[in-house]
Amino acid sequence: MPNQDTLEHLDPRSHGHEDQAQNTSPQHSGDKSTDLKIMELLAQMVEGDIIPRLMLAHKTHREQNQGQAAGKVLGHTAVVDLAHILLTHEVDDVELILHAYLNSGMHLDEVYVDLMAPAARHLGEMWENDTATFADVTIGLGRMQTLLNRLSDSYRNQEEVRDDLASGLFVTPAGEMHSFGIRMVDELFRRAGWRTLCEPNSRLNDVLAMVGSESFHILGIGVSTESQVPFVRELIRQVRKVSHNRHILVLVGGSYIVGRPELAASIGADFSASDGREAIAIAETVIYEHTHRH
Repeated sequence: MPNQDTLEHLDPRSHGHEDQAQNTSPQHSGDKSTDLKIMELLAQMVEGDIIPRLMLAHKTHREQNQGQAAGKVLGHTAVVDLAHILLTHEVDDVELILHAYLNSGMHLDEVYVDLMAPAARHLGEMWENDTATFADVTIGLGRMQTLLNRLSDSYRNQEEVRDDLASGLFVTPAGEMHSFGIRMVDELFRRAGWRTLCEPNSRLNDVLAMVGSESFHILGIGVSTESQVPFVRELIRQVRKVSHNRHILVLVGGSYIVGRPELAASIGADFSASDGREAIAIAETVIYEHTHRH
């Protein structure tokens, strides 16, 4: 189990006003009993309250802004802390911390998009900067994948069934070692009511067989390195030819695309997205417009 200093540092209450510290007087009274209550809460954490499902594109702009703001108050320190504790603590310890965030009022999609996904990217940056080994990052992302599965199972009964049966196929190119990012996007779409299939590390012919035999509204492709771009370009070109759904939308995302959104059009994709929440909003809007034009 994590020690008291670690849990107090990572407790969401300690990050709630991190970015406003210079403009706001401290709220912590220093009362030991308060710290004890927080520790008791973390130690006794259970499933928590009912967490609302992922906000969809048809929700109001105000609701979307509120959800995004809830994630932003975490600050960069919370993301870095989570990345580091993934390398030094067991999955059960990290799960305890994530449940504390959920019980403090964060929605599950906010924990996914505003905390876990940035922490995964930070792990990648640590490897690029030689502050973590490839083995370290692989272990950290493996723990993250386990947490994603656990949280998904915990809140699976809160999903909303959609009447339109929107569907998506999410893949990464063959040889891609890490699947956490694409699995998180798949999970967010599934929680939004989509019927999804996630196939990381896919060969070109395998993807073509899937889109040729089953109708998908969207194909999502994760791109993490420049070397994958030629494969993705050729995949998209051939998908357009064989897809059972002639109007299939192609989404590209991933660490290589996030800072280069202009690449989407150049490799034949319909759009790119910086995270799963944005991808859902765009996909929902495009499908709605297409449906009402035909």
